[in-house]
Amino acid sequence: MARASSKSKAKSPSSAKPFHLFAYGTLTQPMVFRAVLGCRMVHRASEADGKSTFLSREGVLAGYKKISPDNTYLYAVPDPQGRIHGSVIGPLPGECLAALQRYEGKNYRRRRLMVQTADGPVRAVTFVGNLGELQHSFGYEFHDHLKQEVLLRGKIETALLASESRRLRTDDEATRRALSELHGPTIRDLVRRHFDAGGISNYAIRQAIQDSPLPEFGDLLDEHEARKLVPHYLTLLVRQVLFNQIEDRIRDEFRFDLDRMRISEKFYERTISALATLRMLNSQGPLLALVEGDVLTDVPFGSHRLIDYVCWAVVAAEAIYDPTLARSGIDYIRNHMGGGTIPLGTELEFSNIGHDVILDPAGRRRRDPKYDGFLYFRDFALDTLTWKLGGHVDDHYVKSSERRRRGFFELAFGSLSVEEEISKPITDDPWLLNQVIHETMKFYDISPHSLHISLQLRSARPPEQDRALPLGVMKCLFALAGDLRRDKDGRLRLARIAGQEIIRKEPDMHMLFSQIARRRSTNEQDYGPVSRGRWVQQFKFLRLSPSINFEPIIMALKGLQIHYRPGSFMTSGQYQGKGKLKELFDQLVHWGHSPGQLSRAEIEEFISGVRDGLMKEHRGRPAHSKAYIAYCLSHLRSALADFNAALSGRPGRPQRKRKQ
Repeated sequence: MARASSKSKAKSPSSAKPFHLFAYGTLTQPMVFRAVLGCRMVHRASEADGKSTFLSREGVLAGYKKISPDNTYLYAVPDPQGRIHGSVIGPLPGECLAALQRYEGKNYRRRRLMVQTADGPVRAVTFVGNLGELQHSFGYEFHDHLKQEVLLRGKIETALLASESRRLRTDDEATRRALSELHGPTIRDLVRRHFDAGGISNYAIRQAIQDSPLPEFGDLLDEHEARKLVPHYLTLLVRQVLFNQIEDRIRDEFRFDLDRMRISEKFYERTISALATLRMLNSQGPLLALVEGDVLTDVPFGSHRLIDYVCWAVVAAEAIYDPTLARSGIDYIRNHMGGGTIPLGTELEFSNIGHDVILDPAGRRRRDPKYDGFLYFRDFALDTLTWKLGGHVDDHYVKSSERRRRGFFELAFGSLSVEEEISKPITDDPWLLNQVIHETMKFYDISPHSLHISLQLRSARPPEQDRALPLGVMKCLFALAGDLRRDKDGRLRLARIAGQEIIRKEPDMHMLFSQIARRRSTNEQDYGPVSRGRWVQQFKFLRLSPSINFEPIIMALKGLQIHYRPGSFMTSGQYQGKGKLKELFDQLVHWGHSPGQLSRAEIEEFISGVRDGLMKEHRGRPAHSKAYIAYCLSHLRSALADFNAALSGRPGRPQRKRKQ
């Protein structure tokens, strides 16, 4: 009984007393330390507050040596003649022990050992190698994402250093970070291959960096038409590098906070950090404009290489980064995030001349005076620099091509490779998706055009291909986001239909309303069978506009998808061979050219379909609170009433302030 009582009084890691930590591997890196424990290490006692900032001192552990049997991680193992240099950090709060134990994993054992410092010996918690486990298994059986990421980053940094020395004859950190920017997709693919395949060799990393060409302006310098557009392209280049650099820094400095927001690995890992970065930069509009203006005078075009502009932006990012704004952005997102069960994705299209960029690809009738349909997108390495947001030029034929072509500037959030068509959903939260959409529109000084919303289907089987939404339901969707406006003759029309933006006659008549397709998040062709992916329903009819709150519309699409399980609408095959679908299409198009008010029955059919779907989203039950569902339904009703009021000539209800 006495022994049992003694055990019951043993302290758990979370209730232990403050302790010192001896670190000798990845935890000596400030970024890793902060990611694991959510606090900072400093090297001056005056800067340590014992709450969120802790003192780190040099220390030496005697009687141990470091080994790396897996050529990946370091382990301290006994050696009578050995000694290990490291850092004594703390004292740390007792609750940190649990987080450290999770981070170190099963191949380490926690010990309290005497470590020598300049101020005398200190007893410190030390994670030493678990010899029994080390004899059994090494390396990747830990599946420790952060550790592998840190070590992989070091290998890539070494390869970049060698490339910088060989190509640029420099050894400068800012230049090396600029080089990393211009190798962005290559590094992304190396990281993806590492985690998908279970590792990648140092040789493969070096060769990939070495074989990746360094973008240059090339013959752009001799093209008169192109040179007139240079200021606009350069400011876009600088803006994109600022985003990339600050997003990296937020992911490093706030890794602890991001990890504890418990975003599933099935979602794109940069969603939260990207949104926080967009919010920070959008809140610094005047400063951003000043920085973009400075580059044109500081780095004259014609006498500098492309990497010089990237390097200039890298340095500028250091100057405008604001950790207080970063913290505020992370807190804002965490305090407002909701959830759901259906993974969501989005694609945003931008064009200063709208759909004319597709109708007139040669630019004979009308040209965008700022970007000329993004004809020189690749010449300024924007195909490389926009990879975090899935940036590319889409001419509605192909999304990736090395040749110059006019088209939309499209951002496919969550894209892991535009070329290989590999992507992840970005969230299951309609609020978060709406925030991403609106902050992106604010960030790019380009006219927004159209929006695609993707919903991952819950079943492994696709819905019936020819099952369509009722006409009244589709009319309600177009009323919400089909862009009701007056044409040149003053008649109200739905521009998305009447403007031929989503209706194609070549090669056969079809409509870009919704499409069922497979989406893959991995490509295993180099080391196994290629994944078939998950079925996704993509709705393509929406106008991208700052005046639209897409949150309730996304909820509506979820509800309708669950309730009706619609297929694609409409393909050329359906138009040719499905009489009922062709009739439905013709009725919708006729209404779009001359819209009439929605009937009460049509609105109720739409609202009830949305409600019924949302009330059974999660295994027959709602995935959101009933109050939130009611909020969305109320907003939808109000928006449809405004549509009817606009058609009748009566003033609509006061515009609701968009939820930010």
